[in-house]
Amino acid sequence: MFQWLKGNAYSMIVTLSDNYITLNNCAANRFSDIKWCLIGLDQKNKRLAIKPVTKKDIDLGIYPSEKLHKVNLGRGYARIANKNLMKSLEEVTQYPLSENAKYSASFDDNEMMLIVDLTSKED
Repeated sequence: MFQWLKGNAYSMIVTLSDNYITLNNCAANRFSDIKWCLIGLDQKNKRLAIKPVTKKDIDLGIYPSEKLHKVNLGRGYARIANKNLMKSLEEVTQYPLSENAKYSASFDDNEMMLIVDLTSKED
């Protein structure tokens, strides 16, 4: 009898490094036409939220510009660069991000944001 192993083709994985937040292909698909995002931190529950911000939202001035983070799209990934943000995340996760920590994520369709569980470190 075979036991089927977990694949990652449909898993949303977010990698935290000392300079970047990187979304794998599956997670990045929700950001395919997005250039900006909001990043929120739930310190109590150790969760990170990444909310896509549309051009329409920016044009309407819904979010303050100082809260926006640039999303760089690559082939099969999305990346957000912010060294100060990463230092804050390193304090919350209590894990040296220089080791490229990978975490499970899921997209909340009601809130329209990617939620990263900072307690679910991947191997």
